[in-house]
Amino acid sequence: MRRVGHHVEEWETAEQTDLLPLSFNQELLCAFDSGDTSGPFGPRYHIIIGRRLRGPLDVPTLHAALSDVVRRHEPLRTNVIRAGGQRHQRVYPPCRPRLDVRERPGLSTDERDRCAADLLDELETELMGADELPHLRAVLLRFDDRDAVLALMTHHLSTDGWSMGLIVRDLVACYAARRNGTPADLPPLTPYRRFVAWERERARSPEAARAREYWKPVLAGARYSALPTDHPRSENLPHVTADYRFDLEQALLEDVKRAARAARCSSFMVLFAAYYLFVQQLTGESDLVVSTHTLGRPPGLFDDTVGSFFNFLPVRVNLTGYRDGRELLHRVRTACIGAYQHELPAVEIFQLAPDLMASAMADQLAPVTFQAFPAAAAPRDRVAGDLTFSAVFRPASSLPVTSDIPDGALWSIWFEPTENGGGSVTYCTNRFDPKTVLRMTEEYQDILRRLLADPSLRSARG
Repeated sequence: MRRVGHHVEEWETAEQTDLLPLSFNQELLCAFDSGDTSGPFGPRYHIIIGRRLRGPLDVPTLHAALSDVVRRHEPLRTNVIRAGGQRHQRVYPPCRPRLDVRERPGLSTDERDRCAADLLDELETELMGADELPHLRAVLLRFDDRDAVLALMTHHLSTDGWSMGLIVRDLVACYAARRNGTPADLPPLTPYRRFVAWERERARSPEAARAREYWKPVLAGARYSALPTDHPRSENLPHVTADYRFDLEQALLEDVKRAARAARCSSFMVLFAAYYLFVQQLTGESDLVVSTHTLGRPPGLFDDTVGSFFNFLPVRVNLTGYRDGRELLHRVRTACIGAYQHELPAVEIFQLAPDLMASAMADQLAPVTFQAFPAAAAPRDRVAGDLTFSAVFRPASSLPVTSDIPDGALWSIWFEPTENGGGSVTYCTNRFDPKTVLRMTEEYQDILRRLLADPSLRSARG
């Protein structure tokens, strides 16, 4: 079905191989196209999650349920075609995903936990081509007849973080349906192609026109606040993406929450404000444009749709002359709310501000995006009969090779559903050295602590 305004209409999901237009997100990824060996169309642009399976497992039924998920979600069997100056996407008929089964009997509980984390880390180094269909692969690591780990790997062209939760939900429902001989208990699906049509309809709407009027003055004369690198782009070093992970103390994160309450903003905005101070320290500039990622999903319209929805959103904050931490948080809060309320696809924003990213292309500079999920909760357990699917969490161990980012770095902070929170910097090793990334994370945490100690936020400490 589809939703237009407040009206819901039926939408047929017949199998097709027609040429379809790209989403704005896919068009953005095409702007970073560096061929089939790296970047968003390369074999390392993937997402990996793990689930612990406890209970009697029917492996053939699990494999069939994976095929059901591929049939349900078109993006898992869609290729983005870039040839002859034409860009489009093509949906292919359902195909059977790969399921590799490995046996590891005789391990202790601790050894099994470590083995599960090692499996996910191992998959980070594996390859999945953008033209490899379906864009879903699974590895099943069996410890015994009632304990296993299922690792799922997708190409990021077809999925985002939200999508991975949907894939697990639908896999569990399809597995249970096959075991019970009943239809899968799943909500009606709006296909990704309808999102592509919806966002083009929205681009012609008065709402989008108002959003464009908002962004024009906000980004007038703005330049992206790129960070200095260890290696200039002109060195042409081999492109490898690594991941540095670090812990955050629970006490520090509790102070973040208290400061957020005092300043009437979100924990994300507190963490984001500290990052602005960090960028100011590195660049010496006060009028800053920093990017973050949003879900890119219109509320309530495509909540059950797998696809690449995430959006790159620039947020401009001027730090000149702020009096104290409370005023800084107010400026960040105001800028964030304005950006969220007038969100446009990044390709549209770049059209409105064509010089915005020019600084990020400077030889000795690189773009860095900041995202934080300070209130993220553990994915809930899902049950299919007497089989339980539970999330697998990895310790904060760094990886020398991980999923690609086109250039620069991606800075992430999250709350784990354990004692401490954590963070990571995913970075291009041809631009940043590991020791620099380590130093940056330490400097950021020092700045965050100083911000939280600001007297204007003291009332948040209770």
